[in-house]
Amino acid sequence: MARPKKINHFKLKPHKNATGSKSWQVTGTKLDGTRIRQNFKEKSDALLRLTELEQEIEGKSDPRRTVKTTLSPEQLSDAETAFQQLGGYGLSKVVAHYLSLRTKAREKGLSLDQAISFFEARYRPEIREITIHNAKEEFLATRHGIAEATRENYDIGLNLLIKKDPNAFVHSFTIGDLEAALKNYTNVRSQRSFRLIFSVFFGWAVRHHYCLENPCNRFDKLPKDMSQIAALSFEECERLLYAAMTHQDGSAAASVAIGLFAGLRPSEIQDLKKENILKDRIRVEGGKLRRQLKRSVPIPPVLAAWLEKYPFEGLPKGWASKMKTLKKATKAKKWVQDIIRHTSITFQTERDKNEGLTAFNCGTSIAMMNRHYRETIDDEKSIEAFWSLTPDAILKKSPQIELPTQVRGKWPETDALKELVWKKPLMHAAKDLGVSDVALRKRCVNLGIKLPPRGYWISRSPKP
Repeated sequence: MARPKKINHFKLKPHKNATGSKSWQVTGTKLDGTRIRQNFKEKSDALLRLTELEQEIEGKSDPRRTVKTTLSPEQLSDAETAFQQLGGYGLSKVVAHYLSLRTKAREKGLSLDQAISFFEARYRPEIREITIHNAKEEFLATRHGIAEATRENYDIGLNLLIKKDPNAFVHSFTIGDLEAALKNYTNVRSQRSFRLIFSVFFGWAVRHHYCLENPCNRFDKLPKDMSQIAALSFEECERLLYAAMTHQDGSAAASVAIGLFAGLRPSEIQDLKKENILKDRIRVEGGKLRRQLKRSVPIPPVLAAWLEKYPFEGLPKGWASKMKTLKKATKAKKWVQDIIRHTSITFQTERDKNEGLTAFNCGTSIAMMNRHYRETIDDEKSIEAFWSLTPDAILKKSPQIELPTQVRGKWPETDALKELVWKKPLMHAAKDLGVSDVALRKRCVNLGIKLPPRGYWISRSPKP
């Protein structure tokens, strides 16, 4: 039986284009009536199209279109395998990206594998999530060697951030959140203190990869705090020195002079030892500064005169009480903390005309001087006169001051004092001596005098 004749629905014939060039034309009609007339430059391409159309008519269409390629069968197989591994990415883009990375690595003298190994060995995740509450506890645990007051300040400041949401992540805090936490604090000093606490905390958080940046770097600059800028006038300095000389036999004179003419901090004077005062300088080693910086402060001639007349034996007992008395004697219009140091640095700056030198001698910075100690003195004569306020000059002028008028007599001998406190109640014995019963009790304790027991005088009072 003869094979049925194959029916070709499409034809392939040469075609001459209007331009005079030759091409191959595929013509025919699909089952749905669609007319096909396509020209191909190459006969092979025309034959491929003819085959596709015939297979489509016969229901044998292959979704994979046969295309002309210069690749070998091995290269085609390799390309197919690579394409299946790309997961939807274009093969050409992937190859181009790989070649770019390899070129960058070679520019650094490395292979791509070496560069990746270097990255893997040193890479750390940019952010580790931690709540503000847990971060605060971890932060405080790392603050070794700080004063308890400083630790309390950190705790108070960070509680402002925890107050809104203790479970908020550290990296989620913005400058807006910090400003909202501080909106109720209008005082410049409070704002500066809390900003410093926040800055230290978020700086620590950046180093531990809890956030990418310190949001405090975006704070607007605060205005200068003028409330703490004050210095004693020349006349107030005269009254302060004269009061220090005349109050309680000048027990506070040396300490006041060191603060006024050398610019030491009260805490530095408190830690100052007699052997730290040399012939031409003071060796400062104490104080409450965090870093405990040591420095040598020159002794000007005026301070040398004071130390010669009133040798420094250490901070006198009852220093706080003595300073309250001296403060009243100065009749100062404005008195702030560390005003004696303020005054010293102010007069030193005007004398030396060298802020860097003054800052170095006083253990501070120019920025701190401008923030706290800067007080312009218009009268040039007062600057020269200030550095001439020797004890003799003060006594010669004897400025008018007001000091407590209570005059205490000398303490009796130990045996006489013991007899007195056993002769009459402590309150009456103190009145006879012109002192308080508290002062008399302290005197007896220091001398080892045993006092009558509680109820002693009641038992000895006459019965009705």
